[in-house]
Amino acid sequence: MGNVVDYVRREFHGFAELPFGDVDSLVLAELSYMRLSGLVPAFGEARSVATVPIRELLRAESYDDMFVSNSSDMNEYRLALLRAVCESPRFRALRVGEYAERLSEREQQQFAAMTFDVGCGPVDSLYVAFRGTDGTLVGWKEDFNMAVRCPVPSQESAYRYVNSILDRSEGFLSSGDSPAVMLGGHSKGGNMAVYAAMRIAHDDIEVAGERARRLGLLPSLGGPSAGCATDGISRIFSHDGPGLPKSTVRGQAYRAIESRIRKIRARIVRRGHAAAIECASAHRQSGCHRHHAAYGKQLASGGKWRFRTGGRADGRRAAHQSEPSTGWLDTVSQEQRERAIDQIYDIFAAAGYGNIADLVAHWTDSLPKIVEAARNTDRETRGLIRAVIKAIPVSAAKAVREG
Repeated sequence: MGNVVDYVRREFHGFAELPFGDVDSLVLAELSYMRLSGLVPAFGEARSVATVPIRELLRAESYDDMFVSNSSDMNEYRLALLRAVCESPRFRALRVGEYAERLSEREQQQFAAMTFDVGCGPVDSLYVAFRGTDGTLVGWKEDFNMAVRCPVPSQESAYRYVNSILDRSEGFLSSGDSPAVMLGGHSKGGNMAVYAAMRIAHDDIEVAGERARRLGLLPSLGGPSAGCATDGISRIFSHDGPGLPKSTVRGQAYRAIESRIRKIRARIVRRGHAAAIECASAHRQSGCHRHHAAYGKQLASGGKWRFRTGGRADGRRAAHQSEPSTGWLDTVSQEQRERAIDQIYDIFAAAGYGNIADLVAHWTDSLPKIVEAARNTDRETRGLIRAVIKAIPVSAAKAVREG
């Protein structure tokens, strides 16, 4: 049994022999957690899509800036993955660039994206990877916002990012053609990939409808017309990403891209006292958000992927742990939902730590501040706070119980 790094180390077939698939997408989605400011071309700086060979990232003096998780195990894992990719005959021709990152407490946004030139021929040549949730309180807050509103700032940023890549990829190939573009990400990143594609499909439908109205024709009910921007998106990978609102997935724009979505979910599998989480493809998109990490995915015999259970790095819980209860949120108005989430965020921010890992590491200091800040909230909000605390890593939950 091996993990994602072992797959990269052992899979020697090129993309011409073994086409780009789900596990390859997961590799690139995991690489999107690297911080690449100043190391690769920044997003939008060049007229065409700008990338550099991924092997140029193998600079020991840059590792402290590239791998900034609060977990040394996670940093070592991602560095091992980068080294394996640069050594692999399947991946070492990768190029990476168009790096974008935004963290804004005022806008409640945690966003990052990068583009890989996969080098697997004229089809599926580019892969846009969106980063999932990091360990910051701002990222955590945006996750909660996704449970009650759509869009959130990162979804809109993802849409603008993909639009730009599609526009600037014209003539990217040596043949002068435009490459097909794949989108993907883990967790929140997968959600952003789906949302971006859907928004572009919506724009195409609007353009087609306007053209039909000008010509005095009835607009097509089947989706965008041929030759539109959506044609440039070949596949969309969502690795255990949260779904979009039901009202959204029932719309024409979502239906236009639905056949291109690869929704890869995890489920708990228990064998005696051991527990693992197997990956399986799924087509259903609607659903609420949950926190987890791609770290620890394992490849078992028969090619099935699993996740190791246990505490997650970056302050995110393992996927098998209890999730914050949103049942009460479903029974109240949109205004009440947003107010409750704002209260919860303010209460945890009152502890004075910018990320979950630091908050947990200083639990004896942060917990009394959280309790004091929560005193004047209503019973339902206090219930949500308790649920959130249970969703923080096991070490923190234990400290809460003992306190």
